[in-house]
Amino acid sequence: MRKWLFIGASSVLAVVCVALLWPSADPSSSRDVTSLPAPASRALPEFQSVEVSSGEAEGLTLTGRVLDPSGRPVSDAEVFLAASAQKTITSVRCDECGQALLACPAHESSLHALAFFEQQQGFLTPRATVRTDAEGKFRFDRLAGVSFSVWAKAPGFGAAMRERAAPGEAVELYLPALRTIHGQVVDDAGRPVPGARIHAVSRRTALPYEAKAAGEGLFTLDGLGEGPFYVLASAAGFLPAVAPQVEAGPQTVRLRLSPARTLEVRVTRDGAPAAATVRLKADHLARQARAEGAPARFTGLFPDEVVVTAEAGSLGSVPRIVTLDEAVTQVTLELEEAGRLFVTVVDEAGEPVPQPEVTLRTNKGEVIRHEKVQTGALVELGPLGVGDYTLVGHAEGFRDVELPARVKAGETSLELEMARATLISGQVMDEYGRPAPGVSVLVQPTGDAVLADADGHFSAQVPTPGLYELHAHHSEWGGGRLKVTAPASNVRLELEPAAAMEITVSAEGRRVEGADVVLWIESQGIFRSDRPSGPDGVVPMRGLPTGSYWMVASHPDYQPSDRQQVNVEDGQTLKLTAELRPGATLSGDVVDDQGAPVSGATLVVMPRGAEPAASDARGHFEIRALKPDRTYRLEARHPGYDQEAPVDGRPGGDPVKVVLKRRPLFRGRVLSDDGSPLKRFRLDEHDVSSPDGRFELALPTAGDRIIVSVEAAGHEPRMVDRPVTPDLGDLVLQRAPTLSGLVRDEGGAPTADAVVTCDVCDESVLSGPDGRFTLASPPYVAQYTVSARKSRLTATRVVPRDSPGQVELTLRPATRVSGTVFLPNGQAAAGFQLEGVNADRGEPVTIVTGPDGRYSVELSPGSYRFMLGSQREFAGEPALLVRIGGGEQRLDIGPAPGTAPLTVVLQPERGKALWVVAGELSSVGTPPTELLRSAYGQMIYQPRTERITLYGLPPGSYTLVWANFHSETPEGPILRTIRVPSSAEVSLIR
Repeated sequence: MRKWLFIGASSVLAVVCVALLWPSADPSSSRDVTSLPAPASRALPEFQSVEVSSGEAEGLTLTGRVLDPSGRPVSDAEVFLAASAQKTITSVRCDECGQALLACPAHESSLHALAFFEQQQGFLTPRATVRTDAEGKFRFDRLAGVSFSVWAKAPGFGAAMRERAAPGEAVELYLPALRTIHGQVVDDAGRPVPGARIHAVSRRTALPYEAKAAGEGLFTLDGLGEGPFYVLASAAGFLPAVAPQVEAGPQTVRLRLSPARTLEVRVTRDGAPAAATVRLKADHLARQARAEGAPARFTGLFPDEVVVTAEAGSLGSVPRIVTLDEAVTQVTLELEEAGRLFVTVVDEAGEPVPQPEVTLRTNKGEVIRHEKVQTGALVELGPLGVGDYTLVGHAEGFRDVELPARVKAGETSLELEMARATLISGQVMDEYGRPAPGVSVLVQPTGDAVLADADGHFSAQVPTPGLYELHAHHSEWGGGRLKVTAPASNVRLELEPAAAMEITVSAEGRRVEGADVVLWIESQGIFRSDRPSGPDGVVPMRGLPTGSYWMVASHPDYQPSDRQQVNVEDGQTLKLTAELRPGATLSGDVVDDQGAPVSGATLVVMPRGAEPAASDARGHFEIRALKPDRTYRLEARHPGYDQEAPVDGRPGGDPVKVVLKRRPLFRGRVLSDDGSPLKRFRLDEHDVSSPDGRFELALPTAGDRIIVSVEAAGHEPRMVDRPVTPDLGDLVLQRAPTLSGLVRDEGGAPTADAVVTCDVCDESVLSGPDGRFTLASPPYVAQYTVSARKSRLTATRVVPRDSPGQVELTLRPATRVSGTVFLPNGQAAAGFQLEGVNADRGEPVTIVTGPDGRYSVELSPGSYRFMLGSQREFAGEPALLVRIGGGEQRLDIGPAPGTAPLTVVLQPERGKALWVVAGELSSVGTPPTELLRSAYGQMIYQPRTERITLYGLPPGSYTLVWANFHSETPEGPILRTIRVPSSAEVSLIR
């Protein structure tokens, strides 16, 4: 009742909410990146204050108490209030990936965060202040709004905050004892960095702290309240370093600053310097600069992998992938005749797609360009080096689509057609009827999840129309569940307290800040805490469905707690404890065979017990939170070195030494069989882009020989085996045989821009204006399946590898397949997820039934396999084999009315499968793989029991086949012809 009174009262008040303004960057405000870092000057949102007072008018009241850690009142404490709509750095999300900025792992996000500290923006600012009385009580009157952030501080205590406090509910603020973070700032060689600035913000209260590193790089952040804390260090000439979740406790924080990298890009045309625009693209990074005879220079870069291109007029370069390992990396790009892509993005009716995003990638997946496009606008990409690329389209309400893009000299126009998605959209609301931001919404039965936005709105794509169950959960605000039939909009998903737990996490006799909790239950999935524990070590988990859960607590500095099984009931709050186990550190040094340190090596422990670590400039590494009572095998991985011998280490024991042997440098050139250089190829694990096909790489050796593989698109792979010599000379790859063909529609007319590929091909191509295509034949296979697709039209054909003729692919429309799915007990399966695969092309298919167990979907013609078992496993469970075709087809699945079961007795054997296929077969292959494309049948691979019952067989003649699934056997398959229905068991035991 209190909730509805509160909502009713608030509805008569005017609530003033000022939207965040995100001004565009002013180009004139950029500064020289040499002093590091240019991105720090980026424009920040204007965090305008949100009014909380109704003035002299009657308003709402919020009351509460301020208490010390033992629960005693704190008098004369300052209590502050701001609207929950007041945005802070903790609510800012990364523009690139959508994660919270303070949780984004991209290096570039640390520069974004640094700008907030430097410009002193994005931190909590009170809009009202009161003091507590002798009983620790406080009161705010005449409030306008529905949700507030309330925090308090007092001498001798740290700050504590309550988010989303609602008028009408009592607020209790427990002030923690003052706490401290100790740490050290060092460079990548482990040397102290005195004078470094250390910034910190509580991820709980959005209050900033600052310190300066002393002579040994040591620093102290004191006077801290609730955490955990986001800690960032910066210094002149270095890139910022971040520890995203730090506990104010006994552990020492070590922040390692890396010197900024510089990339110099020289652009040439026929070997002479040329003026061009150079583009740089990397994770969360996009820059451009001019090369005017002198190289274009990019400074302030992290030691990441970047993609570099150059363009000038009608000229462009091949994309170059560069790893910035050195302080200064120099690259030369050669301009050549290039092309431009002109892309239009439309839906299946040919209408413009609203606000699409277009990404251009290399065929290996590296991003070259990313454009946000206005509705109906023509996207121009280029000039681009001649070659094969991939276009990716994304838009809200549509399914993502990929399209191969072959760039030729001149202009190429492409139409990116996007299909509308089946959506469930709505809003998550808390128990007071307020929008609940950032709440995870799980969609069952698919298991996919989406995150509600700042206003609680969510939109989830689902595979087909059908019955779905939504599960929303926030560990503090509660949970909610709702069944909806997709497509659905304006869904209101309400959070309620339901069952709850409060888990107190401790370690070595003290409560732990920054711990997380995971709960899982077989029927409901996984529930994770939305915020880590504060100074009291408590992690709330509210809004849980009733049931029996397994629970584990974790923290980066400790071993996880023992797994506990706990039972919760609706309306109950269960108080539990979880004890983290102390972890130990395995440390050591990586050196080469001359004793010199090796930096940048990745250290992995086996068995897996912690995240990999990297060696620093001194070769030193530390792997934390390992079990102290066991021995680990260490593996070091480095592109320029090989590990000489295995190394074992014991956490907490003596440091270990890992010796690596430097790989020798080899140079050479990769050519096609016509003598032309291959500009993109793979040499062992190295992806190489080179305008003249030349390479110089550190490669592994085997004794006195070098054995490496060389691969390039459109060519046969080659294994090079020769004596070790620095110059490998010219490595010539033979062009792969090609398959040519024609794509037609049902009327026989050629079809342009159809996507053509094969089931074992790495590449896709588009058919030309005349419908013709050429596709490289895949190696090492006797035959393969070629397919073409355009919009909802598809075609498939099996082709022998040595086929000399042209292949014609006739596009046909999708088949409307409908029916009902039945459970083994004969009931209609409501909201059932049916998973299958198109056996011709290996494409997965997911269907979800409606409330009555019915479904209706469009499927491309071809052979399909649907898994019928409850575990959806290939082994031991039945699969339905069916051929789809024609305009419409009815397909009931399971024991539908009019069908019958069949019981088979056999002796289970590894590698064998049981088929029952419609019709009478006199013989089958060995193995009988052709049965996977049967018109109708069922199959069980490796049955687990001697007596097998198959359900849902329509009456008629069938052939039972018991045979090895993978290979030929001397005894050959067993065949039995039967009639269904049959009251007798069929034995296949010889």
